[in-house]
Amino acid sequence: MKPFNSLITFLETDNLEATTKFYTSIMKCKLVVDQGLCRIFAISKNAFIGFCSHDFLDKDKNSICLTFVCSSKEEVDEWYKHLLVNKIDTKAPPKENAKFNIYNFFAKDPNGIIIEVQYFLHPFPPE
Repeated sequence: MKPFNSLITFLETDNLEATTKFYTSIMKCKLVVDQGLCRIFAISKNAFIGFCSHDFLDKDKNSICLTFVCSSKEEVDEWYKHLLVNKIDTKAPPKENAKFNIYNFFAKDPNGIIIEVQYFLHPFPPE
């Protein structure tokens, strides 16, 4: 399997506008994707942080989702099969998520941290 393209750490926020202002104006991060309920900011070339204003993950305010970004849907499928072979619990098989324009699936690591393996159905990061 090929290495991942990048990593996005997703966190929940109660105030997406204030969070956006902080990360763009104060921390000088570039807003690279605005999905409406989620916004993704570039920290460096291949490191990103995302904030979502909807209830996600396990509805725990302190939940973290580590998103491993692949370069194709086929790679997502390969990772899904790899995790199954290694008896890693996954929520469901990979599928397209039209709301966020991605192809993805979720699993948990041994610590209970949610991991997402995904492919953007649009260029990421945008040029």
